Amino acid sequence: MMTKLGILLDETGGSIKTGPFGTALKAAEYSENGVPLISVGEIGDGRLSIGKKTPRVSEETTERLSEYLLWRGDVVIGRKGAVERSALINEDQDGYFLGSDGMRVRFGDSINSTFMAYQFRSDAVRRWLISHASGTTMASMNQAILSKLPILVPPNRTQQAIAEVLGALDDKIAANERAVKIAAALSSAIYQSFSVRANARIDLRELVDTQYGVTVSADDSSNTKLLRVTDINKHPWISWDEVPACQVSSSEKEKYQLFPGDVVVARMADPGKAAYIDDASPEAVFASYLVRLKPRDTQLSLYLYHFLCSAEYQSYVDQNATGSVQRHLNAKKIVDTSMPVIDGSDLGRFSEQVGQVRSQIGSLNAQSTLLAHTRDELLPLLMSGKISVKDAEKVVSDAV
Repeated sequence: MMTKLGILLDETGGSIKTGPFGTALKAAEYSENGVPLISVGEIGDGRLSIGKKTPRVSEETTERLSEYLLWRGDVVIGRKGAVERSALINEDQDGYFLGSDGMRVRFGDSINSTFMAYQFRSDAVRRWLISHASGTTMASMNQAILSKLPILVPPNRTQQAIAEVLGALDDKIAANERAVKIAAALSSAIYQSFSVRANARIDLRELVDTQYGVTVSADDSSNTKLLRVTDINKHPWISWDEVPACQVSSSEKEKYQLFPGDVVVARMADPGKAAYIDDASPEAVFASYLVRLKPRDTQLSLYLYHFLCSAEYQSYVDQNATGSVQRHLNAKKIVDTSMPVIDGSDLGRFSEQVGQVRSQIGSLNAQSTLLAHTRDELLPLLMSGKISVKDAEKVVSDAV
């Protein structure tokens, strides 16, 4: 049956909570330690993304404002800006803290919160949230509007079955991501083992050519991807399916197109973050907050990328980035340091070993992309009843 979210919560003992405003929680109370504060920036497509810039709050604050603690099974959504984003709080995130531009929905025990979390990710709900949000400059959500959200409530057995089918795909994606993180750590360890053999250092400016990116807006009507800082600063790989497209002229594409072996570095927003463009990358250009480093010797590409990710280079960034409001580095400063160099035979062995690891990372990410597409295709079909759970289970079994 269909009902409104507010009615469902009233009938089943659930609730909606808006994050604390500045009068209750001031920015001065944020700390480097404690539990993460979840605002719209941490809410992704179905899951949270916690980074170094995520604010935290102390135990003293969580005790004082305990009503804003998040529980396992809560669904959090954006209150400002990206109001269509939502994420399910899992067991590891139990006890996180709700930020001021977030909202949480807590379902009663008779409702399968995982099923509801998937429903919040459906196109129908996302479109409703966007179209009903208030505000002309920035979309804004409130409890009164959210309570009117039309929501599907099938029998609990059906809720659980749908949640398990879609969850199997997400579990496999999560397993792949864990394997990718292990592979990325192995790649970094290989770099460390080779870099200690270096017997000389060379200035980066002598090894690479630099180029600022293109200034253009995202436009999904094109097939050309627009790589941004936000696409490279969360993981040591690029999730190309999450990168938006853009419209560029033929001359802009010729000037800014990325090619395998290119390395890009963030100059603003998260200065020093780097990404490597591998062979499986789609047609893409890079945005203006990124700087391309193009090695004059292509054999250096992977080694250069790993140096940029190293603790040594990141320490250099921390010491040299400027700006009180937004830290930044220009292209000249990005390459104004030296890199330990290894001889040709070592470089060849390094590239071979790391290349194999990168290939594994690429395969796992490609599989996860296909699994995510399968999940996203099944989601509206299951919600609308156009496909049975049994048929969906067969599709999932073949996919995983």
